[in-house]
Amino acid sequence: MDVQVEAVYRNSYLNIISALFKKLGLPQLIDHLVPVDPQCQTRVSDAVQAILYNVFDGRQALVHLEHWAQEVDCEKLIRSGLHPSQLNDDALARHLDRLYEAGIHNVISTCLIHIYRKEGLSLRAFHADTTDKTVYGAYESASLEALQITHGYNRHHRWQKQIGFGLVGNEDGIPFYGDVHDGNLPDKTWNPEVLSRVHEQLKQAKIEDEWIYVADSAAMTKETLAQTKAANAFLITRGPSSLRIVKQALAEADAQDTTWSDPFTLAERNGATYRVWETASTYEGHPVRLIVVESSALDQRKGKTLEKERTKEAELLREEQARWERHPFSCREDAEQALASLKASLRPRFHRVEAAVEEIVRPKKRRGRPKKGAEPEVETLYLLHLDVEFDQDAWEQARRKASRFVLVTTVPKEWKGQPMDAQEILKLYKGQISVEMNFAFLKDPFFTDEIYVKKPERVAVLGYLFLLALAIYRVFQRRVRQFITPEHPLKGPGGRKLTRPTGQAIFQLFQYVNVVLFKLPDGRIQRSLDRSLTPDQRRILQGLGMDESIYV
Repeated sequence: MDVQVEAVYRNSYLNIISALFKKLGLPQLIDHLVPVDPQCQTRVSDAVQAILYNVFDGRQALVHLEHWAQEVDCEKLIRSGLHPSQLNDDALARHLDRLYEAGIHNVISTCLIHIYRKEGLSLRAFHADTTDKTVYGAYESASLEALQITHGYNRHHRWQKQIGFGLVGNEDGIPFYGDVHDGNLPDKTWNPEVLSRVHEQLKQAKIEDEWIYVADSAAMTKETLAQTKAANAFLITRGPSSLRIVKQALAEADAQDTTWSDPFTLAERNGATYRVWETASTYEGHPVRLIVVESSALDQRKGKTLEKERTKEAELLREEQARWERHPFSCREDAEQALASLKASLRPRFHRVEAAVEEIVRPKKRRGRPKKGAEPEVETLYLLHLDVEFDQDAWEQARRKASRFVLVTTVPKEWKGQPMDAQEILKLYKGQISVEMNFAFLKDPFFTDEIYVKKPERVAVLGYLFLLALAIYRVFQRRVRQFITPEHPLKGPGGRKLTRPTGQAIFQLFQYVNVVLFKLPDGRIQRSLDRSLTPDQRRILQGLGMDESIYV
């Protein structure tokens, strides 16, 4: 008998994700948390892996997952003996329900704690934020405790049906805590609640150490400050410009005798330059440090607002010039009164205006033709003359003020033997981008397309599985970046150098790796790659502690 080709699978980078998932010990942990049902041909961990790998491969509706499973090597990706037909939509729905009944939040929280332990990740500082995701189905549930999929305004002020995601993670963006919550839960309510839950997770991990909670301005509330203290934590947040203590700090920072720090940068190259100045105050009975930050990179929205104000002011002054030149006064007293009123009403921010009364003498207009030889009559009139000039100094000062913001923190000036000066606080706050980048993953239609399930309970479970997929993605990216550095870059698509590659950039390098299954004459199945791996592909696998065996 000849060797026959049994199948060709386009596994690409999925085998790497599968190997990482198993190395983290997550299949065993999930089956421990949601025990295997002896009447089921599949385990909960099978369904979770199938859904996760489908997310990484360009997510499809669960009804199509069985067909997708026929195109990938399920036995290698998930476990031996698993057939794609066992991953039908009915089986997956049952496992989603079992996950919900077992307490999906606790299941995923336990998995995240497990990942942090396995990876030896720092628990020093966490970044927190929320986002929303639009859904379109008519979801019905008999339970009042189920996820409330409600209409609300998203962050772009659009009215939509939505659910909320909450994330708390480290500077690498790896979630330590995540939740799927009601679509209209405000951040001011979420922050104190999540502080309590993160504290419980830390206690579950038997960690009683102090930690830092970094969040946006919605965390600047009495309840959040109180809960931060109760959770054995310190807060770093951005002070809302409407707060009295923030206004006062900005005013003091603008004084002539204020001593600012020397300019510094946080990025290695092409980064903004910062100056900081610090003061202290109290808010709702809590002592806080106020750090005024001045950035060389003006916020884009504030820059547009300033430009609009300047343009509008220039147009208004031109109109005023034209109006007063068209309307002369017959007596100086009236002109002087109009001048005083004009000076009181004009308060330009970006222009210098010099206004004065000008006396002009001109022939007096009469009806008809003047008599022959008659001396022309003249009249004396008074005009308001405006001399407008753009004030470059005032403009630069306004831009400087617009580029300032205030950080509010309860972190002491020295913590765990390390100085926590204003520059270090700013550095921690700027790490907030790590959690915001996670939202791009959660909203990317490639990974998390529309949610096609009928019950809010299943929507919640899928949402939590998206969070677990995000954690795996971030762990993968972190591991790759440990050996792909500016000193040892990687050659990416188009020949460009990758010094801090994203997970997706690495995925592209493995996009065309296929596995061929051969049926040998003795009936055994043998796997083989359809082509040799490139040196860069081998380097990545070696850096991850893997080799070709993850495919064959």
